[in-house]
Amino acid sequence: MNIIFLIGIILGVTLQQVTRKAYYNRLSGGAYSFSAASAFVALLFFLIVSKGRLEFNRQVLGYAAGFALAYSMACVGTLLAISAGPLSLTSLVISYSLIIPTFYGFAVLGEPIDFFILFGVILLFVSLVLIHFEKNGTEKKITLKWVIYAAVAFVGNGMCSTMQKMQQIKCNGLYKNEFMVIALGVSVIVLTAATLIPERKSLSVYMKKGFVWYISCGIANGVVNYLTLVLSLRMPASIMFPVISAGGIITTALVSIFVYKEKLSLQQYIGLGLGTFAIVVLNI
Repeated sequence: MNIIFLIGIILGVTLQQVTRKAYYNRLSGGAYSFSAASAFVALLFFLIVSKGRLEFNRQVLGYAAGFALAYSMACVGTLLAISAGPLSLTSLVISYSLIIPTFYGFAVLGEPIDFFILFGVILLFVSLVLIHFEKNGTEKKITLKWVIYAAVAFVGNGMCSTMQKMQQIKCNGLYKNEFMVIALGVSVIVLTAATLIPERKSLSVYMKKGFVWYISCGIANGVVNYLTLVLSLRMPASIMFPVISAGGIITTALVSIFVYKEKLSLQQYIGLGLGTFAIVVLNI
């Protein structure tokens, strides 16, 4: 069952990246409104899943606030990074961010490090480095704007997963829906407030033309977060997040190649192969 949940998370992560890219290709703007709308859809997802049976607990509040801040950073940073750079490179950095909860598992939770875990993580690092290069073997040209956006997305995405893990451990696997409803509700408020300043004149256009994309992204986000919470107590963070990271890299790269026609070099193909092998090693 765990492998099915992992596949669902990986596909959900990929779908989010693809819908963000498709949205930007169509509208070339509206990062805040898209983020707010997709967060609202994810919020509706958790309200539907819970069937309105919510039991709030004070223990959830601090973790939910931390997740809301991280989520807002991840949503806006990712969309802006995609607008400033290629999908494959942005996806690389976002997938890399799962190193944060992985090391949280090692350093704070005291999860054991055996040979296969260490070897798998090293393979993943090598895979990330190789994917980062173009045909001539030099690093892809990036701008300061992209670096800033990608850094915000990196920290936000990594801390989202870490806060989820922390909350589930603290609450003994309870209050999944309550945690996400509070966190997404705060995120919607924050992102909507941010939207009203730079995008209020074009808001109706963004909402109308981006409908399909933010609905799809929000549903995928809801599925990813729900399955992540379910798996957080069923798998060690040191295995779960590297597998998600490598899987997200591979599937998004395939979409970049076959859908967006982004050409990869020999080194990048080798990196994808190593990433696939890393998943196998991490599951031994």
